[in-house]
Amino acid sequence: MRQEQDLFVRTDYKILYEDECMLALDKPAPLPVHPVGRFKEKNLLWIVREDLKLSELRIVNRLDSETSGVVLAAKTKEAASGLASQFETRTVNKEYTGIAFGIFPEKQGRLECPLGYKIENNYHLRIPDPEGETALTEYEVMDENSGFSLLRIEPRTGRMHQIRAHLAFSGHPLAGDKIYINLDIYDRYVRNGWEESMLETVKMSRLALHASGLRVRHPQGGHGMEFHSPLPPEFLHFFRSS
Repeated sequence: MRQEQDLFVRTDYKILYEDECMLALDKPAPLPVHPVGRFKEKNLLWIVREDLKLSELRIVNRLDSETSGVVLAAKTKEAASGLASQFETRTVNKEYTGIAFGIFPEKQGRLECPLGYKIENNYHLRIPDPEGETALTEYEVMDENSGFSLLRIEPRTGRMHQIRAHLAFSGHPLAGDKIYINLDIYDRYVRNGWEESMLETVKMSRLALHASGLRVRHPQGGHGMEFHSPLPPEFLHFFRSS
């Protein structure tokens, strides 16, 4: 099993905004948000705490390790509570950009499927479940080529793996989604890291999902704030060369 120093992550995060109570960060991928498993120090929270000497820093919204983009962090308990409550009450506007397999017959639509869980190979996966959590994802096709669609995605609920699962269930999984394209590949990726042979199946070495925009109210002043993260260069390079 690989040691932590051998695990590849990107640590080149950027600060999009900072004031006395909060930060907006641009997270690269792959990079876990919180300490998990073997990533005790190779995670966004640990790195930013160390860099900025902010021991009380709290991450407010979670992104998967292989999802890049806007992440909010709070410097105080009060700010964390104020921001978290907006996510809980679904008053935050979230926008993602993704590259999905295939051509969508409807260029704008809604993916609405309740989500349950199953455990396979010790991994928690989302499955369609009529009695599961309600979940709604809206999408718009911004561009397409012979094999892939570039999407603007707005999740109206905030379920784990919601966007990834909804697109996979619709027959259009995200490029690079090792979990929902082939779980055996994901298991190999977790154990051994990236292997070029995986590219034949998943087509992109990282997950093609980017948290491109976030609108919230300031936890102290209450005024509206909007943060944007530019699309990673590898997205357009992949899309244009596919």
